[in-house]
Amino acid sequence: MAMVTEESIARLPSPVGRSLVRSGVVGTEIPESVTVTQEGRIRTSADRKWLRFVARETYTLDPPGFEWVARLKMSGITVGKAVDSLDHGRGAMKVKLLGLATVVDEKGPEMDQGARMRWLNETMWFPSVWASGAMTWEPIDERSAVGSVRIGGEETAGEFRFDEEGRLVDFRADRYRSVEDGFVLEPWSTPLTEHERFGGIEVPSTGSAVWSPDGDDLEYIQIRVTEIRYTAAGHGDRDGR
Repeated sequence: MAMVTEESIARLPSPVGRSLVRSGVVGTEIPESVTVTQEGRIRTSADRKWLRFVARETYTLDPPGFEWVARLKMSGITVGKAVDSLDHGRGAMKVKLLGLATVVDEKGPEMDQGARMRWLNETMWFPSVWASGAMTWEPIDERSAVGSVRIGGEETAGEFRFDEEGRLVDFRADRYRSVEDGFVLEPWSTPLTEHERFGGIEVPSTGSAVWSPDGDDLEYIQIRVTEIRYTAAGHGDRDGR
């Protein structure tokens, strides 16, 4: 049973250790899997309408992986389903409208990189993994550090930014974005605006994701977390609400 201890966070950069103390994970077990329930809205470009969604995302920590299943809604009616996943270092995205037409079916090395980056970013919802052997850290200053993880033989890294109270408030990295004629590597960030406690652990609860091509920001998803369940090895779920 792997635990987050004071000793395990002592080796971390100060803003990361301070955030873990604030979150309340010290003395808790590192989960084997995590399930996050979300709601929000999403769009593909600035001139497209927002679609509302409800989603459930399940994560594994060893090996790192996830499956995000979202029901897309318009005027309260489900109009499509989106599935984004990371499985043993391989990323994939499928979107179906009205359960019939597949409008997105993406795989390949750029999707792999994007999915790995997503998993690293979303460790915000199970921050105990920051103190595990799965991640390495390099300090930047008193409010930021670069976190890295090796997934499928590839190293993935991003900058975690914290406020003076120890809350995670942003994550920044270059990530591949799907465009009409292929993929482009663009600056990507996930600004966070609210934090709540789920199962006694404080994590970000409200935020968005932003592409920043050529300095122009495109906010393309807004998310609010409604529930988190943590499952430890050999134990049942710990209700995270």
